[in-house]
Amino acid sequence: MSFDMPTELTALLLGLNSALRNNLRPDTGLYDTFEQRPSPADHYGHTAAALALAAGLPEDWEHGKRALKAWLALDTRSLGHEPFNRLMLLLMQLILSDQERDRDRPLLEAGLKRCALRPRYPSNNWSLLAQTCRVIEAPADRRPIETQRLCILLDRWTTTKGAFIDFPENPGTGFSTPLAYHHKALFLAALACWFHNDAGLAHRARRLLDWMVHCWDPAGYAGGFGRSTHSLFGDGCLVAALILMGVEHDSEDDPIRAICRRLVSQSRPDGFLWLNPAGPESGNASWDGYMHLSVYNAWAAAIIGAARQMRRARPLPETLRGTRWIAARAGFFHDEEAGLIYLRSPDGLNALVSTRGQPPQSFSRTEADFRYSGGAILHLRLADGPPLIPPPVRVARTRLMETPALAGWTPLFRFGEEIIALDRFEGVQADLDDGDFTLRLEGFASAVFRAAPSGFLQRLIAILDWRALGGRLGRRAALTRRTSTLLAGRMTLQMRESAGTIVIRRHLEISGTGKPLTYLNPASRSRIATAGIATAVNHDCDCLSSKLDASLPQAYVCTQPPCCAEDGEHLPALELHLSSPARSR
Repeated sequence: MSFDMPTELTALLLGLNSALRNNLRPDTGLYDTFEQRPSPADHYGHTAAALALAAGLPEDWEHGKRALKAWLALDTRSLGHEPFNRLMLLLMQLILSDQERDRDRPLLEAGLKRCALRPRYPSNNWSLLAQTCRVIEAPADRRPIETQRLCILLDRWTTTKGAFIDFPENPGTGFSTPLAYHHKALFLAALACWFHNDAGLAHRARRLLDWMVHCWDPAGYAGGFGRSTHSLFGDGCLVAALILMGVEHDSEDDPIRAICRRLVSQSRPDGFLWLNPAGPESGNASWDGYMHLSVYNAWAAAIIGAARQMRRARPLPETLRGTRWIAARAGFFHDEEAGLIYLRSPDGLNALVSTRGQPPQSFSRTEADFRYSGGAILHLRLADGPPLIPPPVRVARTRLMETPALAGWTPLFRFGEEIIALDRFEGVQADLDDGDFTLRLEGFASAVFRAAPSGFLQRLIAILDWRALGGRLGRRAALTRRTSTLLAGRMTLQMRESAGTIVIRRHLEISGTGKPLTYLNPASRSRIATAGIATAVNHDCDCLSSKLDASLPQAYVCTQPPCCAEDGEHLPALELHLSSPARSR
């Protein structure tokens, strides 16, 4: 059966490809309209633009070749992201017509020589991408071997319940991934099934999908945890995966249409999309440093367009047929290893909560990353209304010290010059009883900032790590982040939905060595400005409110003034009643 693409997705691809065509320069290729310069040479914007246009209208490929030739003209010393570029070129080989392939074979072969694969990469999702390329390129007699290697990696980097683990390479237990990179793993597993129709690989792809649906909001949101949250990169991976697995149409829920409807609000005058829902309001304020407008727009257009062409050219692989989309089910899902809980009620509550917390992938001396904190509400929405709570953020040390409320739901403390946070928990108990959700956590505080190297030897190691090892030792420092002996804590988080309002209560109790601590953000919380507030206890008139540069728009944080935190004390409690503006009018 041929693929009938939703009209919303057709419009999205036409718009993205038009923006790509309009922002190609004759000599320098894809132009980044936000940075006002050519798309970064060490990324994959040029090759992704070429693939997107190869998969577009028949006349688009002549424009796509301009982007490819511009990339081929770059000095090889400036290139990077080799497995990404290689995947773009391999998919170009697949979807170009026979005539175009024959005519432009020298360009594609020259490109492949510029992006050879390496045995190891700095993150698991890069390694998964490289192995997917090997599956695509393998001759028929080697394809089962390369597919088995891909399956081994997926098994190593997946929790028992199915969450992809992006970090570390040898995870053990207690890790998962930013949701955007779970979507990438899902896309790669689905894509590989089109090159080797293997039942074991298809089973792993479905397992990733079945985990993902538990973190899916039917309004088209599939983020909230970790870096690149709610990013166009992850949206593109998810849409392409759904197309490749044949779940784009469903009688109860159509995820592709939901994502496309949300993306419309991220449109820019130049035809590109902002990289997350907050873009029209805050520009790049919530982006990670590796995010570029031209790169992510080209990536989304490329992989979605290629998936569409593959579906049009041939039927679904037999092992993927019958894949079901089950995201409309209400219930309570807890991945204990990943430390994530999702609540979905028949009345339309969608809530994502972090439990145990995870080591941040970017443990820095100058920035605090609260996107992996335990005990935080990552996403919340009621019925047909907009989101009510934004995801946590990464924030510069200087800003955090000026405005401790930016830590959001994470309790933040100061002892002398040391800053610690109650964001990791070993004891986790979660219950859902007649609509009442209760999460009880016990753990110790951890250092918020990585210590600066002391002495000549440590400084020399830091320099070598940065220049020769690509920061590998620095990333590992997150795994040995010091647990503070100054403070242990017990947190209770409760949520109850009632008559279109969500009631949130949080209680915190600490114990430690008896040394004086300053609680920097008592009763701190984050919310979306449009969320109606019925009650916020504990002298809300004294609340210190600040704008939060989150990936969702109109995000704010609020806290009471700093106070002394005594040993064994029950600290200021929080009770918050939020309602959707659609319900509160």
